[in-house]
Amino acid sequence: MSFDFEKCGWVNIKNGISKISIKRLEKEFDQISHRYCGYNFETAIKILSKKSKDKLYELCSAVEKSTSHIVLINTFNSILKKITKKKDPTISLGQFVLPGPPGDKRLVYNFHQESNYYKNYKKTIHFHFPIFNNANLKNGAMSALSKTHKLNRIVENKFQKKRKGFLSIIPKNINKLSKDFEHVVFDIKVGDLLIFDGNLIHKSNPNLSNNCRIVGIHRMAQI
Repeated sequence: MSFDFEKCGWVNIKNGISKISIKRLEKEFDQISHRYCGYNFETAIKILSKKSKDKLYELCSAVEKSTSHIVLINTFNSILKKITKKKDPTISLGQFVLPGPPGDKRLVYNFHQESNYYKNYKKTIHFHFPIFNNANLKNGAMSALSKTHKLNRIVENKFQKKRKGFLSIIPKNINKLSKDFEHVVFDIKVGDLLIFDGNLIHKSNPNLSNNCRIVGIHRMAQI
């Protein structure tokens, strides 16, 4: 696990999150969603993504603060120390939930490094895991240029503003980098845990399926 992370800048831990934890997440997300709008979480995503993006954002903000989601920080903190082999103090940079509704392009990002959004920290680590449905290329799974974390933080970037204030920070030489490094699609099953270095160049892809690609995200930094 540690070797793969250091070599490639990412590692996918099969069954990294217990089935019990996943079931708790799904149950609590559905309960919160029912209280909010009367639908289970996945149905609510499909409806609100068409009727009200603002209400969808509010719903995702509510579920990402759920107890079953926040408590995973303890698990991820232990894993972080194992893969980096460091006992440095860690802090949470936040936990988020991406709804990934079918056909939605607002949350589709081009190639970028997370480290350029967290410049105050030397090292950031990111945890992604699908909830309810597996993540694959058809439904918009994340992909990356493997081993690009070894380039460290890239300072020569171009900026693309997006709606609702989203900003895409793309390396200026991304066309060359795309040819020089292997492009890997993260086909991840529910229960798997994808961990990647903040300097890894990665992107999200469009959801071309009829199902949501719901992803839990935790971001951490070593200080």
